[in-house]
Amino acid sequence: MPALYTLGEQYRVFNQYVDAAWDSEDLTEDDLQSYIDTLESIEDEINSKVENITKFMKNIEGDIEAFKAEEARLARKRKYLENKHKGLKTYMQSVLEVNNIDKVNAGTFKVSIHKTNPSVGIIDEKLIPDTFKIPQEAKLDSKALLAALKKLKDGETIDGAVLVTDKKHIRIS
Repeated sequence: MPALYTLGEQYRVFNQYVDAAWDSEDLTEDDLQSYIDTLESIEDEINSKVENITKFMKNIEGDIEAFKAEEARLARKRKYLENKHKGLKTYMQSVLEVNNIDKVNAGTFKVSIHKTNPSVGIIDEKLIPDTFKIPQEAKLDSKALLAALKKLKDGETIDGAVLVTDKKHIRIS
């Protein structure tokens, strides 16, 4: 069994390798295989290796949550700016319309009001003939299908589907 400082160094090198890959932002299947190969090359007891992999996974989960939070923050900021832009545009249009102004030379900008192209206003979708509707494939209700498959008695089946019971997954607690 390798010395503790050797294992620590191997895991430190592995973490540096992963951090460098994160920085490139172009993670591929080859990168994943390289991580697995690197982990397999570290000589360590299985319990310790699983613990270290789990710690690494927890770090990744933290990064994922941080990215999600940042995405949500940026989405809120984007939405705020979109609403602000739309509000200013609506305000400017209403001011021009109230004053019966169609065109304005505003410094480096030319602002004008134009008639909008014709569009469709739907009053009651049910009354529109089918020729104006786009056919779409039916979507499966996999939750209802799973519930029905679980209720089947021995020998009964639902054509086109089976209850899969032999898959496994890892749960970390």
